[in-house]
Amino acid sequence: MGRTNRSRKRRDEMNKIKKARYEAKELIRLKKTLGLIDAEGNEVMKDVSDVATVKTAKELKLEKKSREEQELEHEMEERREPGKSFTEVNEKTGKVHVYNSKTMKDQHGSYPPWYKPKKTAKRIRKKAHAMKKRFKQTWTTANVPL
Repeated sequence: MGRTNRSRKRRDEMNKIKKARYEAKELIRLKKTLGLIDAEGNEVMKDVSDVATVKTAKELKLEKKSREEQELEHEMEERREPGKSFTEVNEKTGKVHVYNSKTMKDQHGSYPPWYKPKKTAKRIRKKAHAMKKRFKQTWTTANVPL
């Protein structure tokens, strides 16, 4: 009918022993790749801070958030400014295009080849969300996801 738990328990015990052995070997291998120990197993460096900077998840999250906020602020400033025109010469055809920095369209009304409409739509959604961030309705408690 069914399997016995006795053999499963033995297998689990053996797997725990094997896992502990492999973890120790893996740690040694990682230390060798980082240069903390040499080939014989002697410690070269005692601090990991000499090799790499250690950051917590909270610090990384704050750093990413501040970077995104800076990008949004920069884009908000661009949004306030009227569009400036800049010229670009097509290398293949040799034609001169005059682009508007705000609308990203040239004098003929077409976008540059490197322009990605999905990416811009995402940025616009982020901007709109940042504008709404200060305004909280009474019935909602969490921020609206993008």
